[in-house]
Amino acid sequence: MKRNQKLAYLFIAPSSLILIIFVFVPLFEAFFISLTNMDIYMNGYNFIGVDNYLRILEDSRVWNATRNTIVYTIIEVPLQIALSLFILLLMLGNNKFHKFLRTVFYIPYVCSMTAISVMWSMILNKNSGMVAFMLSKIGIEIPNLLGTPGYAMGTVIAVSVWKSFGYTLTLLSAAALGVSQSLYEAAEIDGASWIKKFIYVTIPGIRETIAFCLVTTLITALQVFDQIYVLTQGGPLYSTETLVGYIYDRGFKTAPFDVGYATSVAVYLFFLIAIITFVLRRYATRREEE
Repeated sequence: MKRNQKLAYLFIAPSSLILIIFVFVPLFEAFFISLTNMDIYMNGYNFIGVDNYLRILEDSRVWNATRNTIVYTIIEVPLQIALSLFILLLMLGNNKFHKFLRTVFYIPYVCSMTAISVMWSMILNKNSGMVAFMLSKIGIEIPNLLGTPGYAMGTVIAVSVWKSFGYTLTLLSAAALGVSQSLYEAAEIDGASWIKKFIYVTIPGIRETIAFCLVTTLITALQVFDQIYVLTQGGPLYSTETLVGYIYDRGFKTAPFDVGYATSVAVYLFFLIAIITFVLRRYATRREEE
């Protein structure tokens, strides 16, 4: 082995060791626990093979949580990116006012999701919330947005988008500032309007950043938990219960604290995220090659 190769292995050894300890070992351990009937007290658990996975197939709450997770993801992710692009269209530039707006929109993202969720649960309260009070002054009565199955998921998605779109907007704004001004000047010479310049110059110029935002927000959405736990706790009637919420409920909230089964659902979620991310990345890579 050449000296340069030895040095290369020496430099990557610390990060490889951290990766093994904090990523691969927990993954292997989670997969092992999913094959047992371990409870939260770890008393006398046994190896039960794939029984937990067969149990998933017959568990209606898993499929309900899967459907809710996918519904949340396919609405929240495009909505967050579309809203970010729309605001980027309105404030494309780098003057002081645009910098101020980007800072304002980014503030909710740096706040705790739990704090944000508590705030919105108070604002949207049907009896004492500010929204219900203001609308009642003009004769409009709103339903219980967090306590009605038909409105709860939409309300949770709206709160999530409000909290998180500033992050996506910041990334897209930074990418848009890197688009060459000569392209905009050429478009102006051709008589392109401001919206055509955004569609035919800005969007292609930030395509890779859009793909990055799409993948990262999608992975985050598939693991949604804290805002739903604070706003609705998965209710009403499990209409907002997602896979991570169900994992928490079976493993740590509801007796008999079936950690083995909850871990098998977590492994199922892991493969669901891996497959969706792989397909999305392959599609994005193919589009980039074209």
